[in-house]
Amino acid sequence: MLGAVRRYGVVQALRASAPRALCSRSITRPLKWQRPSQTVVPGVLRFLHNTPTLFSSAATAQAQAQAELAENELEITKFAKLAKQGIIDPSIIYNVTNKMKLTTMTPVQSMTIPKIVEGTDTLAQAKTGTGKTLAFLAPVLQNVMNDPVFGTTKRVKPTDIRAIIISPTRELAEQIKVEADKLARDTGVVVQCAVGGTRKWEGLQRIVKQGCHVLIGTPGRLKDILSDPRSGVKAPELRMFVLDEADRLLDDGFAPDIDELQRYLPDPLKVDRQTLMFSATVPKGVMSMVRRTMKPDFQTLKTVRDDEVPTHLTVPQKVVWLNGYENALPAVMEIAKNYISKQKQDRSLRPFKAIVFFNSTAEVRMAASIFSDFRRKPQPFGPAVGIFELHSRFTQNYRTRNSEAFRKATSGILLSSDVSARGMDFPNVTHVIQIRTPRDVDTYVHRLGRTARANKTGEGWILVHEGELASFKNKLEHIPIHEDTSSLQTAAVKMSHPNPQATESALATIDQFRDAVSKVNNDKLKEEAYKGMFSALLGDYNDRQQALLVMKNMAVHGYQMNELPQLAANHVRAIAKSRHGLPHRDRSYPPRDRSYRSRGYDNYRSPRTNSYKNSYKTNRRNEDEDYPRRFYD
Repeated sequence: MLGAVRRYGVVQALRASAPRALCSRSITRPLKWQRPSQTVVPGVLRFLHNTPTLFSSAATAQAQAQAELAENELEITKFAKLAKQGIIDPSIIYNVTNKMKLTTMTPVQSMTIPKIVEGTDTLAQAKTGTGKTLAFLAPVLQNVMNDPVFGTTKRVKPTDIRAIIISPTRELAEQIKVEADKLARDTGVVVQCAVGGTRKWEGLQRIVKQGCHVLIGTPGRLKDILSDPRSGVKAPELRMFVLDEADRLLDDGFAPDIDELQRYLPDPLKVDRQTLMFSATVPKGVMSMVRRTMKPDFQTLKTVRDDEVPTHLTVPQKVVWLNGYENALPAVMEIAKNYISKQKQDRSLRPFKAIVFFNSTAEVRMAASIFSDFRRKPQPFGPAVGIFELHSRFTQNYRTRNSEAFRKATSGILLSSDVSARGMDFPNVTHVIQIRTPRDVDTYVHRLGRTARANKTGEGWILVHEGELASFKNKLEHIPIHEDTSSLQTAAVKMSHPNPQATESALATIDQFRDAVSKVNNDKLKEEAYKGMFSALLGDYNDRQQALLVMKNMAVHGYQMNELPQLAANHVRAIAKSRHGLPHRDRSYPPRDRSYRSRGYDNYRSPRTNSYKNSYKTNRRNEDEDYPRRFYD
């Protein structure tokens, strides 16, 4: 209250504080506004029949107030009510309802927006894909517009920053900027974005020329700008400080940058500000940051129910064991074809929209070069399915354009590294496909979280080779992934030999893949993809010699390379030191593994058998004579 008086004067402070009499400062609240139980008020009235009139009148008034509160809370699910009740400016709500075509708030928005507008520091536990970006942007813009100085000057200055929003990634910061621009249209609020990967000087010139009310950015670039005395960009009257994806900010090691960044902000004891923190999880590190950043009387809004089942436990997930890594992209093609064919028969299914994740940027670039041929006729997926590419080697502007294009696409395939694995909101993604075992279970879960968002359905696929079995089981043993041995015919085809037993559709898909690969004339790109994949692969293979063999097949039959690249010295040493077979603790296979264990490279046998070593030598003599001998010796 006192902070509101200091900021906006007595009249506006009283108006802003009025709803507090009706709103509870509870720690948790239900996801949906609910009318109180119908048995409460009648029970009170029956009890009051024998009480004095004074108490009866007081109880009746209280019951009426509760009923009015329940009615208001029930109606607050509509964006229009936020403007009608004076919570959010009508111009902002007009942009939401008329420009963004949103009428009903998500449970997260209906729960957080009215509480945040009160001005209290807030820790909100909310998952991505629940509308949380709009949940903090609307109060931020409202706070700027409430400032008595707002709109009184002809020119917005670079020192007029009233809110700073911190994001862990450039892509997410750009995405927040896009949403903020939509909300701020015709309001007079100026929104700017400052992220790494773009030219700092150009960004500074834009801020200096256009001014800034809301500054969105990544921790490093924001610290770089605000700490530079020559930039001219300052925030002496900062009113709001927002940390989005707080748990990821900590995971990515940004805590020191955030602490240092606050040194260049005004003293909160002199310039009162509200701090908001949104996080999918609330580990100890987040609470430590809360204590360093927020006022002691902060409120916690938990929008995740205790009994809510996480996405990775509800989305259907399948693992397909590949005959070789050269089968991975044909399998992706088959997944797309199968779904598109099914969608043509059942129009209730959404258009095919998939994100394919790879473990290295070089693999993404190679896959994109191959799939780019599918834009031309004959198009294996049809003309409606676009092909998109996203990874860290792109410039920030190019990444922004690509991610926005995929976001707007009705149907498409995004080939991506982990830059889009967390925080990015791509609507209507039907499939998440992961090539090989990810680095850890968190990466798997965050990738999978790109589908089944906003109460929509989705499915997850992971395509792996049997050599990754130990790593796969170790990392993902608690994830409900079901083995699929029948859906994808291309996964089991031995691409080094004729396959008369394969179906016509599987062979046609593989022929389309081979034809597309033959048109990739960039030998350097193929070499980088080979080395990038090999480097990432070594950590998942106990038997490095097996990794060498499957990568040889990938180079010859997947990338159609005439010569195998020379491996880095550290890779050669790792292979030379590795033993044949798996360590003793990894030698046991469950009974269900026998089917896909036999689908490995030629004549592969269990490490338990004495014939394994002889079988391996036979393979070397018969099939691998073209491979450099020094890699084996």
